[in-house]
Amino acid sequence: MENIQYLSNDTIHRLLMSLSKEDIINFKVKIEQTLEAYSAGEERQYQPDPSAVTRPNGTRTLFRPFTSDLSVGAKLVVEPPTQPNGKKDPLRGILILLDGSGNPTGILGAEEVTGYRTSMNVMIPFSWRKNVSNIVIFGGGMQALWHTRLILSLRGDEVQTITFVSPIKDQVDTLIETISEENATHWKSDCTFHFIHAGEQSQQEIETRMSDVDCVFCTTPSRQPLFPSTYLTKRNGSTHQPFISAIGSWQQDMIELDPPLLHHAVVTEGGYNPASGESKGAVLVDDRENALMNSGELVQSKLPAHDVVEIGQILAMKSGRHANLSGEQIEQTNRFVSEGFVVYKSIGVSLTDLAAGQAVLALREKKQFHL
Repeated sequence: MENIQYLSNDTIHRLLMSLSKEDIINFKVKIEQTLEAYSAGEERQYQPDPSAVTRPNGTRTLFRPFTSDLSVGAKLVVEPPTQPNGKKDPLRGILILLDGSGNPTGILGAEEVTGYRTSMNVMIPFSWRKNVSNIVIFGGGMQALWHTRLILSLRGDEVQTITFVSPIKDQVDTLIETISEENATHWKSDCTFHFIHAGEQSQQEIETRMSDVDCVFCTTPSRQPLFPSTYLTKRNGSTHQPFISAIGSWQQDMIELDPPLLHHAVVTEGGYNPASGESKGAVLVDDRENALMNSGELVQSKLPAHDVVEIGQILAMKSGRHANLSGEQIEQTNRFVSEGFVVYKSIGVSLTDLAAGQAVLALREKKQFHL
């Protein structure tokens, strides 16, 4: 027990904010390797199923256990119910890590690790995209903040505008103030930040903003689609296709994306299904089985499993793990994920919690060593 480390959310925040771009890319590579091992290796069979419990007051508790050759552990996270004023407190919890013999090695506050891990997960397909100039982020909480930080860390010199859409103005005002101060210190991007108040009166403004958007990030615990699919499927004058990700819905009664949007991603012209080799699109996910069962978007869209492809499979293709693929198939895959109409639905892979937790502990040891 004397070797166990405890890292609070504040400590983890300071550590993550001190990372260089090289450190951030190395962190992303660890998440990529984990997803590839899960989708194309043997790790999936050793991962217990996650579960969730909802209390009568609306409080949800998420249980995510995980294992590897050298470590085991679990994440326990509590999602508070929405307050009468529409606001919602951030998720709270802990990440518990043990070595292969069951000896505790780390207890980490889950809020910052989860925010970073989930946002980093999305940065994998985002890093493949050719066009990232104009971005819309639905939400103004922890995930919106970490998405923005990583976007600016990885591609801040390419991003021109980031627009936040939320019904809670003061939360986004605080977010923009925070990110503007951090940008001046860390990334020095010329990106400008904007706000649209979500609601019926602002739909025209949202639609106009989406008419030339390159990337849309949804980060809310919504129980209804955040915008009609036509805002992106019937854009007039747009010269390229958008990338859309959604990380907020992780239960069947939660949904951020309009189901027709997913159908459009499958049948869109110029699409490609890298798993089947068909000249049609596919919806990307991190965990196909859990997404098909628990994601409101996929449950309501009723897409068949063969139209859903894990990004771990694509990472395996890119790394050459699937040696039986032709050069043309790999080229088509790269073209689709970088320029096609791509929808990515992340529901969370428990193994990435382990990878993120271990990476944070390793970074902590590295920083202490150099002090």
